[in-house]
Amino acid sequence: MTSPFATFLSAIGHRVVTTSSGEWFNAGPRFFLSLPFHRVITPDAAELRQVMRDGRGLGARFVAPLNGPGRLSYQIVCDERSYDVERLSPNTRSKVRRGLRRCRVERVECARVARDGRQAHLDTMQRQDRAPSDGAAARQHWERYWAAAAQTPGMEAWGAFVDDQLAAYLLTVQLEDRCEFLLARSCNVHLGQYPNNALIYTVARAMLERPTVAEITFGLESLEPVDALDQFKVAMGFRHRPLRQRIVVRPGLAGLLRVPTVGRVVRWYAERPGVHPGWRKLAGIIDFMREDSTPMPWRSDTQPAH
Repeated sequence: MTSPFATFLSAIGHRVVTTSSGEWFNAGPRFFLSLPFHRVITPDAAELRQVMRDGRGLGARFVAPLNGPGRLSYQIVCDERSYDVERLSPNTRSKVRRGLRRCRVERVECARVARDGRQAHLDTMQRQDRAPSDGAAARQHWERYWAAAAQTPGMEAWGAFVDDQLAAYLLTVQLEDRCEFLLARSCNVHLGQYPNNALIYTVARAMLERPTVAEITFGLESLEPVDALDQFKVAMGFRHRPLRQRIVVRPGLAGLLRVPTVGRVVRWYAERPGVHPGWRKLAGIIDFMREDSTPMPWRSDTQPAH
């Protein structure tokens, strides 16, 4: 049975594949990530071939056992039931308190975000050097995204308002006993009112008070450099929990990506201003693969390779 979150992903255009370990979706072009994000799995060669075959994929990424093969990585989490502003650094406490004085934080309907949150999305993407599109296709995807979120059990939208204007929003989803902070966006014009600090703090406290939520997570270590974003999350009381990530790529492509010249060319493109984020992700894939010294076998005695 397909999970509600996988149904959401399908509704917004992702390809979803179900195997014995769980569900997978194409987080990037023909590149699959396992669901739920936190679950530790050990897929064998036959299962990975199924992901590639059914999803027409080129590679897969998943969380592996900490004591096994893969790249040492992390997940950003918070599981402190006593989470409170006093546990934060003095500088962050000041920002949270100012944000709470200047902003009103509350749950909102997804339709409200669809109507009023577009500018926050565009501003955030530009700050992250991700060159957002605001054409007709992008706007259609935006409407489809929020319509699907509104219909998905376990998904919630929260907003921070300055004078009744939506200054920032956060979309969360509960996956098993984890609450994933899935999408956070904010408007440039309101950053001085600290809506992000007020929003993350308020929602984190609310979620950690729920008995069905064991912890909050901002997700796995990104394939792209996101040091500033990670620093903000740590300042807000989150921590890095060690884990291993494995990236498995079709044999022919794996051989190509391990060629030093190919790696240098990819990194050169990835470092260019305004480059498509796919280049940065590909550079990250190469780095992850380089640190994993035990490639996954693609053939077995029980099932022929596809």
